[in-house]
Formats: sequence, C-alpha cells, structure tokens
Amino acid sequence: MRRAMICALALAAWLAARPAGAAGLTPLPERLSDETVLRDQARFDSLAMRLAAFDTVSAPRSVYAQAKARAWLELARETYALNDRTGLCETAYDQAVSLASQLETRSVDLQAPPHVIPGTHYVHQELWQFSDSLKRTDALRCVAGDLGRLEVTLVRAGHEAQLCRPAEPHPYATDAMAHAGQIRQRAAECLVPIAAPVAPPLPAAAPATPPEHVEAALRRLGALSNVHFDRRADSISVASAAVLDSVADVMKAVPEIRASLIGHTDPRGSVAYNLALGQRRAQSVLSYLTAAGVDPSRLTIGSQGKSTPVAIGRDVHDYALNRRVEILYTAPGGVQIESHHQERDLQLEKPTKKPAPHAPPKHKPTATHP
Repeated sequence: MRRAMICALALAAWLAARPAGAAGLTPLPERLSDETVLRDQARFDSLAMRLAAFDTVSAPRSVYAQAKARAWLELARETYALNDRTGLCETAYDQAVSLASQLETRSVDLQAPPHVIPGTHYVHQELWQFSDSLKRTDALRCVAGDLGRLEVTLVRAGHEAQLCRPAEPHPYATDAMAHAGQIRQRAAECLVPIAAPVAPPLPAAAPATPPEHVEAALRRLGALSNVHFDRRADSISVASAAVLDSVADVMKAVPEIRASLIGHTDPRGSVAYNLALGQRRAQSVLSYLTAAGVDPSRLTIGSQGKSTPVAIGRDVHDYALNRRVEILYTAPGGVQIESHHQERDLQLEKPTKKPAPHAPPKHKPTATHP
C-alpha cells in the first residue's frame, strides 16, 4: 500500500512538471501499428511548427531556447526511428516541449539539462561549465543559438559514451570539442573592448639589474631548466638526479634565486589524468631539491598536463621531450633568464617486444632394429 502511494505521488509530480496540454509519445511497447507511429510523427511535426513561429526572435534567451528545442526535437526523432529503449527519446521530446512552452509564455530560463538523463553519461564537465559561464556574459547575444545546440551535442556525446567502448570512435564528443572552440572564438570577437582614454606615456622604467653573482648564477641555471621522465612515471632517474644536483648547488650558493616547477606530460591519456601526473612530477622535483638542501619556501609547483607540448610529433622521441618538468628561475625584481632545454636525461620508451613464434617440438627419429 505504501509503495503504491509513493508511485502515485511520483506520477502526479511528473505530470505537474509537464507543460500544460503536452501529449507524450506513445510508449515503445505500444508502437505496433502504422497508425500509432503516424500519430507520434504528427506530434513531432506539430512541435516543429510551434518552434518555427519563433524564427524571427532576436532576444538572446529566446534564440538559445529555440535552437536548443530544435536540437532536442531532432534527437527525439532520430532515437524514435531507432526504437531507442533507454528513455532518451522521451526525455528529448519532453525537453523540446518544455522549451516551446517557455517561448510561448515568455518565461525562458537558461538552465542546462539535468546531469542525470536516461540513456546518457555526464561527460565533458569542462564544456558544460564553459557554456554556463558564457550565459552570464554579454557575449551571449552572439552565441546564444550555438550554446543551445552545443548542450544537446554534449547529451549526444554522453549517449554514445554509454553505448560505445572507449577504443571506438566518439564523433559527437569530437564535434562538441570543435564546436566549443568555434564558440570561444566567436565570443571573443563579440566582446569588443571599449577604448580607454589615452594617458600620456610614463617614462620607461630602467630594467632591474641583479647583482653580478646572481646574474652569473642565472646564466648557469639557464642550461639546467628542465628534467625528463619515463612514460607514466614520476620518479627521478639517475641522469635527472645529476641535473638536479647541479641546480641545488647553485640555488644553495645564491639564496636570492627562486624557482617555479611546472609538470608536463605527453599527449596520451585524459586531461584529468595528465594534470595529476604533471603535478606528481613537479612534486617529485620539489622533494628532491628540498632533500638536497634547497629551502622549500623558494620553490612553487604547478601542472599544465598535456596542454603545452614542446614537440608536436607522435614518435617516441617527441613523446619523451614532452614528459618533463620545466624549472623557471627568477631573481629579486622579477628578473628572469633565457633558458635552454637540455636532453641529457631524455628517457625514450623501449619498443614492445613481440613474442617469438612458438617452434614446434623436434622429434627424434625412431631407431629401427634389424
């Protein structure tokens, strides 16, 4: 009895949340006749006509809602034709109907879809955050429709993430990344900065000149500006230890110098994995220098993951160059020195050995007796 009451309350809440007059699609098990399918197609067509009435809107919120509703409707049609059993078809249709009602009642909001959608995974959180942040800027007037379509593309990417193996192609995820890049560029072009009154130029400040012993130390450190790592590793190799010993000797002799340690990775793996790996590599260098006698208050660490490669190719040498921690030195007054990448400790991946083919056992000839 209690369970039935809970189900009844849940059904009532769902019906209350649906737009007034909205007719849902026929449940999948009941789509057995041409008449049923034609009735649902008529619902799709009717909703498309409702959205077409807003083709001339110019308010950013309305442009966003109409573009997003059309993208939801297209997704609903496609998943309906594929007899989708995950619930995504019905959700896409309900979302399109809700947005159409918001347009008709002039009550559009800019809410993103819920994180939990039947038939999808929540993917690319950074792109959802990017979309939400643009909605709060003046650039919305230039990219409103694009943001609406991007959000539904992310839902499609979540659907394919549920259906496809990681090694298989994920075209909607690729489209979402490319679309976000185009939106970012369009938004930047939209926000034209207002020219500030031109003030008379101030006399140029004389560049800070460090003491001679600091300048000499910085020049020496310029050739000790990075160390390299093995694949997936954050441990210090023997060759890298020799580089860091020299760094520690100079920094202990010249306490005015500080250093920032920035971890990097090769391009393989996810963004989150590589940011964490770059951070561990920077921490390993900090720990080594601290153990060698450098005051840790003179060192800072960070990670840029795979976002800042020094080599663009895809062979083992390029990957090895990118697996690094860069050491950026500064002296009092913010003075920096030009650095040169060293490769003495480069760690190339060992080629994977293929197992030797198994040779059939040799049989000794059977002795014959006279």
